[in-house]
Amino acid sequence: MEIFFQVSQTNEGGYTARAPGHSLVANAATWDELRSNAVAAAILHFKNASIHPNQIRMHFVKDEVIAAGSALPIEANGVDSWFQAFEPNRATASELHDILAVLSAREPIFHRPEFGTTRADFERMTVEDYWETGASGRRYSRQAVLDGLEERFAAPHDDVWETSEFACRRLGEDTYLLTYTLLQDRVRLTRRATIWRKTLEGWKIVYHQGTLVEDDSISNQQQPQVQNHRTP
Repeated sequence: MEIFFQVSQTNEGGYTARAPGHSLVANAATWDELRSNAVAAAILHFKNASIHPNQIRMHFVKDEVIAAGSALPIEANGVDSWFQAFEPNRATASELHDILAVLSAREPIFHRPEFGTTRADFERMTVEDYWETGASGRRYSRQAVLDGLEERFAAPHDDVWETSEFACRRLGEDTYLLTYTLLQDRVRLTRRATIWRKTLEGWKIVYHQGTLVEDDSISNQQQPQVQNHRTP
């Protein structure tokens, strides 16, 4: 298993390394220090996991805008800067990193075969008053979702899920909001939000929502983690 870190240089001259799909971040002033911090972050992230990475790939990315006539650096596109100004701070608090690792491993919901593919499995992982809002804005009851999943999983099919930008926030006692980006079959980009609750019976989903991305934001996404699932 290899962990991929995408590295960029900060305005202060240091480095930031992010592992898309794992919400792993390491910062350092020097490259040597960054290596050590990335290894330490990976060890902590996979501490209680069933599998562990045997190598780490550090990929340095330099993003620069230059003038075609002079080849001199110029300011970033004003529209891009304008959009960036609206971006919220989605950093996950350090004390929630373990929760983040557990919940991100369960996403996309209902499409992780290791957690079950039957109606009974889906019933166990949702609260009784679960509901969701689809990318179209339509609302779906638990009954409607379960009926749709039962029909979908009745026949074998391949799913290609690419997840990135996981973040977690505590909403209340044993209740958490998990957000991330999902690219389906390399063509449909959505922002996802799931409210999870930790119960005596295990983790249960309270609410889920998907919002379709209709602009060119896909070109600005981090390299996603590809998950190919074949359902029985």
